Amino acid sequence: MGAMDVGFAVVGLGMGANRAREVAATPGARLVAVCDLKPDRLAKVVAEHGCEGTTDYHELLGRKDIEVIYVMTESGNHARVAIDAARAGKHVISTKPIETTLEKADAMIRACEQAGVKLLVDFGNRYNPEVNKLKAAVDRNLFGKLILVEARLKWYRSDEYYDGWHGTWELDGGGSLINQTVHYVDLLCWFMGPPATVRGRIGVYNHRIEAEDLAIAMLHYPNGVEGVIVCTTTFPEDYMNGIEIHGTRGAAILSKDGLSYWKTDGDVEVQVPEHPTCAADDMVKALRHGRPLSCDGNEGLKSLALVRAVYESALDGEKLVSFRGG
Repeated sequence: MGAMDVGFAVVGLGMGANRAREVAATPGARLVAVCDLKPDRLAKVVAEHGCEGTTDYHELLGRKDIEVIYVMTESGNHARVAIDAARAGKHVISTKPIETTLEKADAMIRACEQAGVKLLVDFGNRYNPEVNKLKAAVDRNLFGKLILVEARLKWYRSDEYYDGWHGTWELDGGGSLINQTVHYVDLLCWFMGPPATVRGRIGVYNHRIEAEDLAIAMLHYPNGVEGVIVCTTTFPEDYMNGIEIHGTRGAAILSKDGLSYWKTDGDVEVQVPEHPTCAADDMVKALRHGRPLSCDGNEGLKSLALVRAVYESALDGEKLVSFRGG
């Protein structure tokens, strides 16, 4: 390990176990410690990486060999851990979504700004080369005047998956839209900016949960483009997820298998812009080389604002609501 390596601690070892592996495999990063409330899960990750472990994340905040706290807790606990980390002078990576409410997300952003530390929201699709190719094509208007953009996800989640905090308003912030489909909501926001109006519908169709297992939304953008979000965790299997865009001169479909359809006027070659490989690499490059973060707190707020707008519309009699926030 080099003297310039960035020290990381991962808090929460559900999906955080995967992020611990990413940190350990990232040049310029060093996995110093991990934290989880479940001793067996903690012991497994500690043994895998030979790092330190604790069941209390507060023990990590005063350590000089840790620069970054990677928050992988339940969504509704992101702000609590992130704010504590920021006040201790630690940079923060938060898994998606940034939080469950705009108020808590705003508090995270303010705490990091006041402490002078960086806040990165980990939307893994932003490190996908084909996503970056699609973003570059949209920015260059290679599909002509855009007509329709769509975010789609049809997955399966069992009743057992929802036995804990998933599908609760308090800790998940919702259901299939804010948890699974927020990855593609983030891409809509990245590619298109905020819509002018949102109309949503949600429901529980095949689970015993508080929040939705199916959501549909219609979006209208200021430039006249129409948008659609369709998502559910009631499908028989994890069948499809992705984003579709078409305009007057071409189209692209990005699915779980990559770019399954691509057509531009004249089949213009698009170079994939340089981008980090993962959130750990993103933070290392920002701290050691001054590269802008791919999705800072304010950028990560946009997808949450759109999700909350869908919920507000759906829970208020399907009224059109103006997009707020982000």
